[in-house]
Amino acid sequence: MAERKQRKGGCANAQPSRDDIWQAATLLIGVYGRDAMAYADTRRTEQQACGDSAAAETWTLIVSQIEHLLRDAPAARLH
Repeated sequence: MAERKQRKGGCANAQPSRDDIWQAATLLIGVYGRDAMAYADTRRTEQQACGDSAAAETWTLIVSQIEHLLRDAPAARLH
């Protein structure tokens, strides 16, 4: 994820891929467990407050992916 793939037109600020979002969500769940969504939502709110709509949108995608992954995960698998 550290290396952002360039899309058509060479724009380095393009939206992250689905794989990037999945990796970020999975990592956050591994670190924060069921609190991952609250952590990601806080980051989203911070980016919105700073006026960085692109970063806020990325965090929105991560929050959505975390929600999806947690919905499907048995509670015993999370810390």
